[in-house]
Amino acid sequence: MEARCSICVILVCVLAKSISQSEPRCKPDRNEEFEIIPKNDCTGWYLCVWGRPKEMPNCPKGSVFSRSAHVCVPINSIFDDCPKGMGIITTTKSPLTVEQQCSQDRTAIIPHPTECQLYYNCSVNYTYVPRYFEQHLVECTYPKLFSTDTLKCEDFDTVNCGNRREAKSGCDYHALQCPSSHCMPCYVRFPSCEMKQDGINPHPEKLWSPFYIVCKNERFMSEERCPADDEGHTQLFSPETKLCTRLDFISQEHGGLMKNCTGKVDGANADDFGRCDRYAECQNGKFVNIVKCPSGLVFDTAERKCVLGKDACAPCGSKQGCRK
Repeated sequence: MEARCSICVILVCVLAKSISQSEPRCKPDRNEEFEIIPKNDCTGWYLCVWGRPKEMPNCPKGSVFSRSAHVCVPINSIFDDCPKGMGIITTTKSPLTVEQQCSQDRTAIIPHPTECQLYYNCSVNYTYVPRYFEQHLVECTYPKLFSTDTLKCEDFDTVNCGNRREAKSGCDYHALQCPSSHCMPCYVRFPSCEMKQDGINPHPEKLWSPFYIVCKNERFMSEERCPADDEGHTQLFSPETKLCTRLDFISQEHGGLMKNCTGKVDGANADDFGRCDRYAECQNGKFVNIVKCPSGLVFDTAERKCVLGKDACAPCGSKQGCRK
């Protein structure tokens, strides 16, 4: 009987030990808080909810769960703090702060754990820390990103951000935020190209102006200006056609010189702005085209065609006896 009891006690102890090793215990004094407990093998983590552990999805391939940062990080990166041996689950390991790492190596380059365009350079010591920054924090120039492979800022299309957030808009970069009230807003200087096609697009803050933007892979590349037309006049960028367009083909409500053909007869009609060297063609109350008269001729509103100035009625010609 005593032998059987001893065996039972041993089995209970082994079972209890195996259970304790396979599933973590949440702290009893934190029932009303969320507690994160990393897995022993660093493949993922448990979330304690009301004192009970809930297994969360594993980290993506090529990454492990950082006990200090509490996020999935690239394997063998500087934030990979997974212990080499398989021990008892613990949440008491204190991570090294950036200052502590820099005190150990004043030349260290440390990737930011969550932002792909940021990194820490221990050799950088600010006398006055810039706004939106912290000591040793450095940012790549837009749109470059920080590579954990080369430990340098590289072209965005060559960098694998892993679990770090990949900023696409210039206004997600700290250095491009306005440092004071007297500053042109970032979204004007660096308009977002997210969800826009590659190539030329309307400037969202300068619609129907001479300006447009160039995008690549949802990044803002540059702001460009439409060239002058063959007469040396300004052209506007049309959001409708995505082309630089002569003022003659831009409606007046958008700052252009297009003829308003509402209520006009079909065919040739005088220019709305008194330009005598051209006329507008209307059809069914809609503008069709602008036509320039041959050199030396003007548009006669009576004949509705281009004639010599002496044969045209006012205001474009000097012909006498015209109906007013």
